[in-house]
Amino acid sequence: MKFIFKILLLLPGFILGQNNHLESYIPFDSCKFSSHPILEIKVWVHVLQQSAETPKNITKDSSHFIDEQFQWINKIYSNLKPPSRNNSNNERPYVKDSRIQFLVDTISYHIDSNGWERMEIVMEKDTNRWLEILEINADSNTITIKGVKNNFRPILDSLKVFGTNSNNGILHTLYAKKEGRNTVIYIKETLKVSEGREGFISYFKKVDKNCNKDNWVKFANENKEFLHVFYTGASSSVPAFGCGPSPFYLNVSKFLDNGRYATAQLTAHELGHCIGLRHTNTPQFSDLPRKDKFGWVNCNSNNVSNNIMGYNLCRNYLSPMQIGHIHYRYSTINELSLTTNNLMSNSSKIVIKKNTNWDKNILSKGTLIIKKNKTLTISKNLLMPKKGVIVLEKNSKIIVDGGRIYSPSKNWNGVIRKKGKAENKKWHCRKKVNSQIVLLNNGEISY
Repeated sequence: MKFIFKILLLLPGFILGQNNHLESYIPFDSCKFSSHPILEIKVWVHVLQQSAETPKNITKDSSHFIDEQFQWINKIYSNLKPPSRNNSNNERPYVKDSRIQFLVDTISYHIDSNGWERMEIVMEKDTNRWLEILEINADSNTITIKGVKNNFRPILDSLKVFGTNSNNGILHTLYAKKEGRNTVIYIKETLKVSEGREGFISYFKKVDKNCNKDNWVKFANENKEFLHVFYTGASSSVPAFGCGPSPFYLNVSKFLDNGRYATAQLTAHELGHCIGLRHTNTPQFSDLPRKDKFGWVNCNSNNVSNNIMGYNLCRNYLSPMQIGHIHYRYSTINELSLTTNNLMSNSSKIVIKKNTNWDKNILSKGTLIIKKNKTLTISKNLLMPKKGVIVLEKNSKIIVDGGRIYSPSKNWNGVIRKKGKAENKKWHCRKKVNSQIVLLNNGEISY
């Protein structure tokens, strides 16, 4: 017990030590967009309809619902509110803009009842799971089954009887109680006759495909160039629900049955899972409260945070380290960086106007220009976009000190030395130029 107690005491410090690397990835208000760019994650929305006659989901003529959803989601992430309660250090760390946005690139519609259905109630068809009947007693209106199952929830509502002479069919349970090593089920309907030891009971169970990847496999062929959002449904009588188990897909079901802004909050929460965040009832980072009460309750200063990753009615805050963790992942893991719009070919420019040291991984955009007489030092990784280029003006210098410049798409246009307005040359093609490329400590430029 003492050993466990020591671990608990050391846990906040351990988390802090594990999170130190995130500090440089946090986009504080004072951080420039060149070194802390907006992370733009490409989204492909898939709308699953139950059938052509009864879609039970939005249709092509109501796609504005999706636009509205992502406008709200992006506003939540860009206009975060201060935390509703102190963290474990009695502080309230706050960054207003996470610099994370979700860009809807494509919307597809699919008619598929299996893909639409994320949660349904079905009868158990596996005979190995059926429950053996020991006795049917018409006088007490009970069925005795083998084994202790009085707390087995599926039989406490309704059940289906097979293999008897006179009592087959769907029956409903009043209650069940343990009797020795067996269970006696009291039935709401009147049993016809008493019977001996014959027959079986099946029951109805909930099949939850909320977190399954089947739609991602079937409708997106496991595509990893986007984060695929599937708007689905459910025949089960449940409120809107979702699951974000992967950086490449998530499901949100029955969003038409929920408040539209509440669904945007739900989707923002599931997107948070996709991009690397866990629930806040157990802190993932040292700048979060040690505990967070879950339940659809209002936020307060005592035990309920307003964190997007909590279960609360606010969902409008992320801690700086939560934000930094996301930026770190997407600038470090190539598979994730390829889902961003940052690495797509574009006309954006980053201009280095003073001597600069980038000591964190950077997702560059478009053209990177190092102005005359200035130096850019790369100490980590600089990820170049597709067809991106680095331009060195007169007397400028790029130093790769233990870092690496490369493109995850393996398709960028390299470094160009600019002599004048009309003459650009690839750096490896020209010997006598006055701009410099310096590689130190195994620094590397890869094509």
